[in-house]
Amino acid sequence: MAKQLVVLNPEGYPPRVTARGMASRLDGLGGKTLFLVDTGFENSDNFMLQLQGWLRDHEPTIHTEIAHWSDERQPDPELCRRIKEEGDAVVIGVGT
Repeated sequence: MAKQLVVLNPEGYPPRVTARGMASRLDGLGGKTLFLVDTGFENSDNFMLQLQGWLRDHEPTIHTEIAHWSDERQPDPELCRRIKEEGDAVVIGVGT
């Protein structure tokens, strides 16, 4: 008696995505608070430190604050709330 094999498709099914429009653009960042968010990807913490240093040296009127995403797979509700209340713009360091 031959064994029967079950073959599964490894591609899976993509999640349903609902597009949103882009956020409105600021006139400038002078005098604004810019959050630099380290998501935990390799070296994103070092990149954010370097970006903060560059902004401090070249754009001293921009206040920067480095924040750390607690879980790279899920939005951090507390950090999102804080950025919304205290920040004017955000750079999120994603990638590897």
